[in-house]
Amino acid sequence: MNLSNKKRKKAATAGALLLAVMLTMSACGANANNPSSSGSPNNNETGSPVDQLPDNNGVQEPGAPSNDDDNNSSTDNNNGNPAESAPISAEGTYTGLIDSNSLEITTDSGAGAYRIPEELRDAVDELPADAKVKFEYTEKTVDGDTSVKQLWLTKIEAVQ
Repeated sequence: MNLSNKKRKKAATAGALLLAVMLTMSACGANANNPSSSGSPNNNETGSPVDQLPDNNGVQEPGAPSNDDDNNSSTDNNNGNPAESAPISAEGTYTGLIDSNSLEITTDSGAGAYRIPEELRDAVDELPADAKVKFEYTEKTVDGDTSVKQLWLTKIEAVQ
């Protein structure tokens, strides 16, 4: 019986070793031309990834001239500056600074973040928290994306 247990132990060890070697070989020895049976994409294909991109994917290299007439018309009128709307007047409650370049004002339509130009920094520093303010701002579109707008303060003063 003792001899039979040794044979079983050797057979189990040999089987486990064979299984480990087979799993290692199948994982490391995958052929790029044979897709795996799991259905996952094979990342070992030859050719550069750029060759697989569509010709017109909407991405433009930095510094490349733009052929989009909409973007050119918005920047031509402002000498390369982002498009800017007419000043908008509003009243609200000054909540405080968000960071060194922005502040938050709560109006009837909700809280909004407004960018602070350098010339208004002293006036903003003098405002106490939760002060009622009357302010003017403009909406500027971000370069390259007309759907994103930044609100820039043009005037702010405390109201009694």
